[in-house]
Amino acid sequence: LLMGAGFAQFANMLVNILGSFLNADAYQESMSQMTDGKSLLFLIVCMGIIAPLAEEMIFRWLIYLRLRDWMKLPVAAVISGVVFGIYHGNIVQGIYASILGTAFAWILEMSGNIYSSMLLHMGANIWSLLITEYALDLFSMKYGVQILILIYLILLAGVVCCLTHFEKVYSVRKKKRMI
Repeated sequence: LLMGAGFAQFANMLVNILGSFLNADAYQESMSQMTDGKSLLFLIVCMGIIAPLAEEMIFRWLIYLRLRDWMKLPVAAVISGVVFGIYHGNIVQGIYASILGTAFAWILEMSGNIYSSMLLHMGANIWSLLITEYALDLFSMKYGVQILILIYLILLAGVVCCLTHFEKVYSVRKKKRMI
């Protein structure tokens, strides 16, 4: 979950940089239509738990794993990520979802377990909902910027630690297949 939150935050930063070149109005409008008037708990259940479970079953389990049967891992991961991005329906979410979808496929491959990409996806979506809800509140606090920087550093450390863990898991799985 922490790794998913980290991936989401850093993908959001990249998309925000690209946002100066993109029309983000369509994204903002579609997000407003989906979230306005709904409680945060409801959004976390629907967009943070249910949607990632369904999307991982479709995009990683059905699409990515089938593509991987026919082509090399990086190509299959990128194609499934791009399909995932297109599914999200606008350019801003398309770029964001393509980046994360590729990462989710890569983590699925490294871990050998669909639950890892599901948890990663849940972490990304829940983080996006929480940071959207509370980021402005943090900026208005006395030490809010420092707290936000600390949170970003924790997320970065979480991503690095998790990537190191998954790399170890992947190398062990690879060795077992060779024996």
